[in-house]
Amino acid sequence: MTADYLRTALSVRLALPADAADIARIHVKAWQAAYRSIFPAAYLNSLSIPKRQALWTALIARGMPRVMLAERNDVTLGWIAWGVSRDHDRRETDAEIEAIYIDPTHWRRGAGRMLIDEAINAAASEGYREMTLWALEENVQGLRFYKALGFALDGVFRTERVGGCEVCETRLRMAI
Repeated sequence: MTADYLRTALSVRLALPADAADIARIHVKAWQAAYRSIFPAAYLNSLSIPKRQALWTALIARGMPRVMLAERNDVTLGWIAWGVSRDHDRRETDAEIEAIYIDPTHWRRGAGRMLIDEAINAAASEGYREMTLWALEENVQGLRFYKALGFALDGVFRTERVGGCEVCETRLRMAI
């Protein structure tokens, strides 16, 4: 199958509170797969789908961030959450991808690219002119993916404490 076929077979829609279970499941599975070399196994194994489901139910009901799903044949493959930038140095025209996760069984099949395209188009239609996102410095595959889509490192870093580890995140930016 060609990438074009796989991409056209996908659909994107806004998430509903009832989608929170799928979102939470993908959130946990993607963390466990993508970050296994970054965070301790005990921490990754402790991630709770029910806790994340409660979080995403509330966030989706609130309407911010906006959450969109990528689906194929009524199966949720991944999701993206985006909204106004939360950064202290933001401008009024800055939007932010807060999170994007694809079910690991569906990696590299077009869902991530499609979700980012949809978020960028939606943000641009609302008057945003820049899209930012944060990525772990150690997430080499993620950084490669974002750069291939046109995001560039903007030189801003932050340190976070997650799962008992201190990690560095780097910000990427794209004009939209």
